[in-house]
Amino acid sequence: MKKVYDFGNDILDNYKSFNIDDVEVITSENISLSVKSRQQKLENIERSESFNIGINIYKDRKKATISSNNIDSTDAKEYLEKGSAMVRSMPIDEYSGLADKKDYAFEIEDLELEDTTQLSEKQLLDQALLAEDAMLKNKKITNSEGATRSFSKNTYNIINSRGFNAKYSKTFHSISSIAIAGSDTNMQRDYEYSAATHASDLLLAETVGSQAAKRAASRLNSKKIKSCTLDVIFEPRVAKSILSSFCSCASGTSIARGTSFLNNQLNTLIFKKNINISNNPKLKRGIGSAPYDSSGIKTENISIIQDGIFKNYFLNIRSARQLKMAINGNSSPSNLILNKGDQDIETITKNIKNGFLVTEMLGMSFNPINGDYSRGATGFKIENGEITYPVSEVTIAGNLAEMLKNLIPANDLKISDNINSPSILIEGMTLAGL
Repeated sequence: MKKVYDFGNDILDNYKSFNIDDVEVITSENISLSVKSRQQKLENIERSESFNIGINIYKDRKKATISSNNIDSTDAKEYLEKGSAMVRSMPIDEYSGLADKKDYAFEIEDLELEDTTQLSEKQLLDQALLAEDAMLKNKKITNSEGATRSFSKNTYNIINSRGFNAKYSKTFHSISSIAIAGSDTNMQRDYEYSAATHASDLLLAETVGSQAAKRAASRLNSKKIKSCTLDVIFEPRVAKSILSSFCSCASGTSIARGTSFLNNQLNTLIFKKNINISNNPKLKRGIGSAPYDSSGIKTENISIIQDGIFKNYFLNIRSARQLKMAINGNSSPSNLILNKGDQDIETITKNIKNGFLVTEMLGMSFNPINGDYSRGATGFKIENGEITYPVSEVTIAGNLAEMLKNLIPANDLKISDNINSPSILIEGMTLAGL
């Protein structure tokens, strides 16, 4: 890091000599280790280290970027000379440039993002083996695609001509298992995973393995059903993908480009009145947490949806300027949370006469401009309030604007990912089957 620190300061000390208005140096360092077991044996170990540096050069409302993964043999002045020549040939962009000094995160809050636990390859392998062993104990599991236990550490640093100079490190732990149940033409696969910034916050390896087995076994003897209109429950891990599509349309970039069905919807009711969605980049130990965004802007927890009303976009520096809005330090989903509802999922299920519980979605056909939404899905048929048999090879379709208006959350919220949702019910969706 000493070399990176010196290089960044050399850039800052010399940029004015090259007739440059502003400069920004962004670096990231990554180390990662991943161990995979299959059939109770070590199958693979992957270890990597990487370093990336980006230098943004600003002059007369123009911007040029130089990237590299090696600064060992390069002088800072060489980068500045090259950048100065590049930026002169760039088109004018009235929205480019660094933010005001007041917007940067000069006070770095400790969000407990770095786990100091040191795990060896053997310790990672032991956890993968435990997960796979628990998975293979299920008698319906006939094969394994393995279990993987991974660790990574990222260190981010930004230094710029506004006087901002900060860095932080963040660790990431994960464990996953993939099980195969059945045989011949009646085979099904499914998975379970857990991720966290700290190893102690992961699900137990045995839990991950047994859940993967249970999910795969439950899908055996799946059937196809006829096309119809029915009520659909999305379990939490697939409900998150609906929120992800919503977030892509709620980004300032999409709004500014006019490529979102949410254009001109700010401060209007787009969900039911009891729906609240927050973005929480300051959540301690959160997977999506950061003391500042990718440009160094100070983060804050904000409401995206408040009592059903669309309150905030995801804004970076450029989109905030395009939309003539204040920067909010939320350029992307960061520990996004759809608040839980009042009813448990069992009660919601019992009130459905003809429905479908979605446990996995495949592919994506989504038009962000008009909201048309269609995805392949697998899951379970719901009849007269009971989950009956597994279903495969169907497509569910609707319009995202209407889906959001009709969305009903259950009370089974668990905060464990960057986008977090309870199970959700959406009534009257189209299912295409036989």
